[in-house]
Amino acid sequence: MNEDLDLTMYADANALVSATVMEALEIIWIHLAEKGSCHIALTGGTLGGQFAEALVEKLNTSAKDLKGLHIWFSDERFDTADSPLRNSGPVRTGLTNTSVLVHEVKSTNDGVDVIEAAASYEAELSAITMDICVLGLGPDGHVASLFPNHWDSKKETSFTAKAIPITDSPKPPLQRVSFSMDFINKSDQVWIIATGEAKAPAVTQILEADRSIPAGHVMAAQLTRLIVDAEAFFAE
Repeated sequence: MNEDLDLTMYADANALVSATVMEALEIIWIHLAEKGSCHIALTGGTLGGQFAEALVEKLNTSAKDLKGLHIWFSDERFDTADSPLRNSGPVRTGLTNTSVLVHEVKSTNDGVDVIEAAASYEAELSAITMDICVLGLGPDGHVASLFPNHWDSKKETSFTAKAIPITDSPKPPLQRVSFSMDFINKSDQVWIIATGEAKAPAVTQILEADRSIPAGHVMAAQLTRLIVDAEAFFAE
């Protein structure tokens, strides 16, 4: 078993999202009070979208000053700015708190290709470390847009790169921009969130420290969390 992993289990997806969003808010408030800034990376997928929507709702109604809070995206689909595929959609359309700074990956509307979009995000991330990096988990064990049989720790183009272009995603769209595994692991905390029995095999692989899947390579600088619901943990 992976002894360096902090495991938390909730009854279902709603309980997981509600509790983890409140935990994220507490960390945000502490960092803003102590150092005047906080950087959090959100993710996509059904659960990632639910997390983003719930967080945005809390940020919009927060009575606390959120100046210094930065929202990033651990991966993004390279598509039009208003595409429903974009992971940034729930934040772009829902966030009304103007004190929060949102850093989106450039879209096809910006007249750049995916390589240029990744380079632009890389430049924005200069000297930045994530306080919290939230990652979804694919049934195949992928995190961000780092997929099995496509991402290889030995073949990652540059271990110093923070944002990398993806041109052959096995899930549409083919082109994406993703945090590199190296940059993910430099985060103070990484939270892998997963719900549903379809995720159970990948959850088991993470618990067994199976490095045959990208998720098995995740190891944050301070705290690595696996946050699941009962179905993702107990499914046979």
